[in-house]
Amino acid sequence: MWNYRVVRKRHIYSDPKAKKERVDYTYAIHEAFYDKNGHVGSITQDPIEPFGENIEDLRHSWVMMAEAFGQPILDYDNIPEPGYEREEDPIGSVLDERMRALETGTAKTTPWEEVKSGLEERLGPFDEEAYRKRTEEERVKKEQAHGKAFIGTPTLEGLMEKLYLDYKQQHQREEVEDIQNNT
Repeated sequence: MWNYRVVRKRHIYSDPKAKKERVDYTYAIHEAFYDKNGHVGSITQDPIEPFGENIEDLRHSWVMMAEAFGQPILDYDNIPEPGYEREEDPIGSVLDERMRALETGTAKTTPWEEVKSGLEERLGPFDEEAYRKRTEEERVKKEQAHGKAFIGTPTLEGLMEKLYLDYKQQHQREEVEDIQNNT
């Protein structure tokens, strides 16, 4: 499981005028990753900015980040949290191994065309042009829906309510889809 969390980072520096150490703090939003008991085991190294592949994704990312303000602040220096238990995850360990190989330069890479060919053998031909067209149509449709639903909302309070309602409805649709896919 993951979500966004506010993280406090301590910065220690020497104050040359006072000739002593000083401490400052900065706050940022990071992705936080949890164990099965709800303890944070890791966070993204760098703060995260809102991002989406379309306007709807961006809105939902922003709302999820706003939810971070309702959670306790995490201390950067206390990650992983006390009580965190690393889970045995075969996929995660494979990914960890792959990341180490990429970082050390020992990774063996497979050319994209070979990967694509293997996927097409199993799943059928991939029509990249049709995919791009569908993606563009979806992007335009979502921007139009965004314009109708949110642009021109007269108050920030009204806008926040609309944004949160939109996010909550999408989240509920995804939960229903997950249940249907798992049955």
